[in-house]
Amino acid sequence: MSCRHCGSEHAVGTTQCPKTGERMDAPGLIGTRIDRYEVLRLLGSGGFGSVYRARHVHTDAEVALKVLKRQLNADQQMIERFLREAKAAAAVGSDHIVRVLDAGVAADGTAFLAMELLDGWDLKELVTREGPQNPRRLVAIILQVLDGLAAAHAKGIVHRDMKPANVFVTRKVDSSGVEHDFVKLLDFGISKMHASGDVAGLTMTGVAMGTPAYMAPEQFFDARSVDGRADLYSVAAMLFELLANRLPFEAQSYAELIVKVKTEVPPPLASIQPQLPAGIAAAVDRGLSKDKDQRWPNAKELAAALRASVGVTSEAPMARPADTGAPRPGTVDSLMFGATSTPKPATPVSGNTGWVVPTSNVVSQPPAPAPAVATPAAPVAPVAPVAKSSTGKTVAIVVGGLVAALFACCIIGNILQAISNN
Repeated sequence: MSCRHCGSEHAVGTTQCPKTGERMDAPGLIGTRIDRYEVLRLLGSGGFGSVYRARHVHTDAEVALKVLKRQLNADQQMIERFLREAKAAAAVGSDHIVRVLDAGVAADGTAFLAMELLDGWDLKELVTREGPQNPRRLVAIILQVLDGLAAAHAKGIVHRDMKPANVFVTRKVDSSGVEHDFVKLLDFGISKMHASGDVAGLTMTGVAMGTPAYMAPEQFFDARSVDGRADLYSVAAMLFELLANRLPFEAQSYAELIVKVKTEVPPPLASIQPQLPAGIAAAVDRGLSKDKDQRWPNAKELAAALRASVGVTSEAPMARPADTGAPRPGTVDSLMFGATSTPKPATPVSGNTGWVVPTSNVVSQPPAPAPAVATPAAPVAPVAPVAKSSTGKTVAIVVGGLVAALFACCIIGNILQAISNN
């Protein structure tokens, strides 16, 4: 039977849509119109809305239609935040930012964005589907991410939610006939604008915004001071994860993550993957500095360091390494929002001058609950069980855990107090 929620065919007798969880007998958007767009098929869903393949009823042009969740359309502040994405994308004007073609609120109160329909996968999906990746290819992708962020930062716009699921990879042939990966940055919905036309007031002062596993320390503890260097921290966290089989900080809960971000230093990337080029590891380590004044000062300097690490002097797009053996991106079905899964460790490939990061059989863990955070938390790796061989060690670990929990409660209390004061 054809599903009115996702547009797919489900087996007879299916009572709930496998993709959305909605009851099959409940009304859905497939086949309906939102303003001047006919909704064709679900592409992806997230915490605040869903993206559909849709067709303009007058021009027949197909778009990716992002729709705010029905229950959120009564919140005017949420609508303004949702529509902010159109303003931010238009302000940047970079080829590496997804184009928003139209935006508005339909007659029934549904807020929507009509975006260019892309063919490819987001970075999360790409590494899951294609498996092993050459670090050179990952660097080439991140360089384009940095190009898009440099354009945004030049306009006074901070993305604040950089993660693999918001990096979309498609294909493009350059003027010399060389095909390469081409990156589009997604989801400027929680961006912060400092320039003229400031809309930063739409975000509650003091509230942490972003996906916790990739957030810079100041996004947790001093949201007012966030600038472009927070995005560079997130980019470094992404690259660390893609290359190291783990996130910079591993934790079981949001509270534990906050404590680690505040009190610990991520392990040097080279200590986990010593086979990687030293320049890549050094660039990532500096990008993860707790003190933003110790990080890369801007996207262009981080990009220059990454180019040097793989022996590239030109700013021209890098062709995808031929030795990855990876297939082309598939469909736009991966235009989704969510936590990023963790790849397996890097392993050498015979006859290959680079190192690759196997990412097959990736298992995503459910997000940890995150109070006062605008997007779902990324999965975090489990902590090893407490050793039982020594009572003294066990007591020490338990006491340490209680101290960490108390510290986390104090930090969260400070965040909540900041929210109430504003």
